[in-house]
Amino acid sequence: MDLNQLKTFVTVAEAANLTKASELLYLSQPAVSAQIKALESELGVQLFNRTARGMILTVPGQALKQDALRALAAAKSVFSRAQSFRDGLSGECRIGTISEPVMLRLSALLSNLMECHPNLSLKLNQCISGVVEEQLLEGKLHGGYVIGQIDNPRIVSIPVHPITLRVVAPYAWRDRVLGAEWDVVSQLPWIGMPAKCSFQRLTANLFARHGETPRCIVAVDQEGTLRQLVSSGLGLALMREDMALDAEAKQDVVIWPKGQERSMLNFIYLQSEAHNPIVQAMCESVREVWDLPDEEEQALLRMAS
Repeated sequence: MDLNQLKTFVTVAEAANLTKASELLYLSQPAVSAQIKALESELGVQLFNRTARGMILTVPGQALKQDALRALAAAKSVFSRAQSFRDGLSGECRIGTISEPVMLRLSALLSNLMECHPNLSLKLNQCISGVVEEQLLEGKLHGGYVIGQIDNPRIVSIPVHPITLRVVAPYAWRDRVLGAEWDVVSQLPWIGMPAKCSFQRLTANLFARHGETPRCIVAVDQEGTLRQLVSSGLGLALMREDMALDAEAKQDVVIWPKGQERSMLNFIYLQSEAHNPIVQAMCESVREVWDLPDEEEQALLRMAS
């Protein structure tokens, strides 16, 4: 059994037709048929039912197709990595960022990438979580940071660090909000963020669980601006806990004790680009900077749990 046989097997399985598969593989139909028969003989199982409608996978064939896909992906990874070692990784690595650089350990990430891959050109795009996801899907980014869960099956998420968010109000409103309930707080002026910002989704979820909707009077897309507007007395907002604690210590804001939301900082990339050497280098640096287990260790941890 060799990789060519596995590639032929997968191509025939997906095309469900020998003629179409032979065109895709640039081989003659007898050559494709011979490879399938040789693979079936070596494995000792029938992979296809040959019908008038085409080549239909048997039950064993369906299961073995997934194994073949994984084997081909692993082989592609080996060749890609060998090429990066041989030629040195070069090109432009495009990373989407959110929030402030310190929270993302951005300096450490960039330093790690530059040290390991000096010929790699790094480009950052500062935006919000929803835009990072959109630009990733459009092929404009190799990866990026987001806050919150990503449900798109095309996207792989690496959980990086838990995030706690707190409801804060202007410090001058301290007596007004500390004993207030959800219905009162929801009717006070609220500083929101754009719909594509994870903070906005988290805020809506937080209030929805209590049957309320906050009265948003303005939306901003920068945490620094958010903090300034709250401290100036404009309204309440959802703020990262570390920022909220710092602002409260300086008497810029007061933390409302009943409003708290937990989320996760994730690093995301496209599943289809998992074997791209630039994406692999980027993910390796993320794992190293955040001291995360590699993919094999994560798989073992999931099995153990």
